[in-house]
Amino acid sequence: MRIDRWMLWGMALLAACAPIVGGMRESPLTGFSSLPAPARSAATPTPGGVTMPATVEALVARAKADLAARLGLSEAEIRVVEAQAVTWPDSSLGCPEPGRMYLQVLTPGYRIVLEAGGRRYTYHAGREGPPFLCPPERARPPAAPEQ
Repeated sequence: MRIDRWMLWGMALLAACAPIVGGMRESPLTGFSSLPAPARSAATPTPGGVTMPATVEALVARAKADLAARLGLSEAEIRVVEAQAVTWPDSSLGCPEPGRMYLQVLTPGYRIVLEAGGRRYTYHAGREGPPFLCPPERARPPAAPEQ
């Protein structure tokens, strides 16, 4: 008898917690709209022949400006070899520093390869923050290019 009373109280409590509208239980998603599809940016061809989305253009411009300042060149002397969205295997963004620990999570970001004076320079970036030059000895490949 004691167990039946507890079961009745439990069922009554559960029934009381569910909202009822017009005799029907209301969906927990009522009032929420579906999320819009992510906006796709238009692709823009570059003088180097690489086509890149508009969202990457700002990162490429910052990387070119940084490399031009480092090498004492004009940005016109720097060619874009590759610029793409990638997924990095961890939070180091594919450029781990010795002695540091990183979150082992797939991290969305960008990989930008520039060429100047016959040499290639690789910049890495996350979804936020500026791109940074990654020395070849520390560079790791991305887990996968983003589709």
